[in-house]
Amino acid sequence: MLASAGSSKGLELILHVVPEEYVSISHTIGMRIVIHNPMDNADPEGNGINIFPGYETDISLSQTVIRRLPAPYKDKCVSYADNLFQQSQTQCMQDCIQKYNYKQCGCVEPSLPTKFHLKRCTVKNTTELCCLDAVLNNLAVHGVDCNCPFPCLTTFYNERLTMAKWPSKAFFLKGMHKSSGEDIKTFRKSHAKVRISFSTLAMIAYEQKPVFLESEIFSHLGGEMGLWLGLSLIAVFEFLEAFLCFCNHKIYKLRT
Repeated sequence: MLASAGSSKGLELILHVVPEEYVSISHTIGMRIVIHNPMDNADPEGNGINIFPGYETDISLSQTVIRRLPAPYKDKCVSYADNLFQQSQTQCMQDCIQKYNYKQCGCVEPSLPTKFHLKRCTVKNTTELCCLDAVLNNLAVHGVDCNCPFPCLTTFYNERLTMAKWPSKAFFLKGMHKSSGEDIKTFRKSHAKVRISFSTLAMIAYEQKPVFLESEIFSHLGGEMGLWLGLSLIAVFEFLEAFLCFCNHKIYKLRT
């Protein structure tokens, strides 16, 4: 648990890569890290941060929390943590898209995860790949009707990145040269430093609240009914009084 904010109070990592082991199709050398809530699944493709060798990357965080209301309120949020098969809105969308892929093409996108035991499209089958491309283009234009509401609790981190060349020559020669047994040029090609900290311990929270609670609804309803019913009864009694006066007047005339 952190007691204060600042770059010197956070997590510090030195990462090592082996460029020689990268395959020829890799267009970059480095790492990709994800900062996420422990209750959420990591999504490196959608929310990852690239870390490059030879640099110190300082990641400053601020936390934001959103609490939504379930049905019958507008957002109709759900708790994905209670669902063993769909643990996030992203996973729900992926499952929905995979079902749509299977319906249109008879197979599912091989690069997307799925919990269903469905046939995966073969990358060597041009017919299946062209079908998936057509489905993807159609989804981009028209979208897909997926029942994947917002989660009732969302926690995310706003990230601010700064980078500097690392290590400096003086710092490397002072201590790291002996332990690594490499020259600074070789060391920079295979090492990166990451510092992760909170810029502030304050948290921004957005919370939905109903305009009226259930108890307040019945209270207001009772008050309104009492008001209008009271007015209605007054009008009825006034009418009865006028009617009785009219009847008495007629009876008095008949007798005289």
